[in-house]
Amino acid sequence: MRVIALTGQKQTYERFLETLTRKGSVATISYGPDEKHVFTRETAKSLLRIESPSSYVLRRCTSSGVHNVIRELDRLAEQGDTDFAVVTGNVLAAEIASVREVYKARLEVSGNIDKHLELLAAAPEWVTLGTLIEAVRSQHDINKAGAILTFTGIVRGDALALEFDVYDGQARQRIDSIIRELTDMEGIVDVKIHHKAGRIERGEDIVYIVVAAAHRQEGFKALRDAIERLKEEVPIWKKELTEHGEKWVDVR
Repeated sequence: MRVIALTGQKQTYERFLETLTRKGSVATISYGPDEKHVFTRETAKSLLRIESPSSYVLRRCTSSGVHNVIRELDRLAEQGDTDFAVVTGNVLAAEIASVREVYKARLEVSGNIDKHLELLAAAPEWVTLGTLIEAVRSQHDINKAGAILTFTGIVRGDALALEFDVYDGQARQRIDSIIRELTDMEGIVDVKIHHKAGRIERGEDIVYIVVAAAHRQEGFKALRDAIERLKEEVPIWKKELTEHGEKWVDVR
């Protein structure tokens, strides 16, 4: 699922959404007192199954801020039947774009929809632990695996939040190299590593690692190596935000 932070001229929103639904199922998440369409979760699931472009548009109202929206996006991604999630409204779209790596689309009256649809094809997918596990399970040689092991790093309670600077070219290349080298190990079928960037609140997930292995012993070793190499070899910087202030530190 790809997430779009949609801002700009509201008169072009409907045209953008209608065009997007021709490429897949779309959910929209809105915020504001003028939101007239508030559906229960069960109604939302039903709407997403209706094969009609206009009915793919799901409007959900939330009043508890951007992190409630993140939880909703996690749910939609793991549900697996949403191709695009569109966060609308200038304030909420700006908030989600400031804390997560999403595609930012600003619509103009003159029309730039086709350009956005082209760029969207290369936009990052919304990743959760569940979507990574599903990606591993869909591997063509997953039948060689006897175990799937996972690791989730979270923000400890001594910090209000952490801000991560991760996805420069060097960091991404190093993560990809670690994945290749671990996958080449005896008995390892697949490895996935995803480290979030941006601001992450206390108790929220920071990093996911998933390993599929022929046997648990090989899997545990690869998982441990992945964790240690991620910390030791990848240039990731984090800002710790506490009640006493903030500071940037190298995660190593």
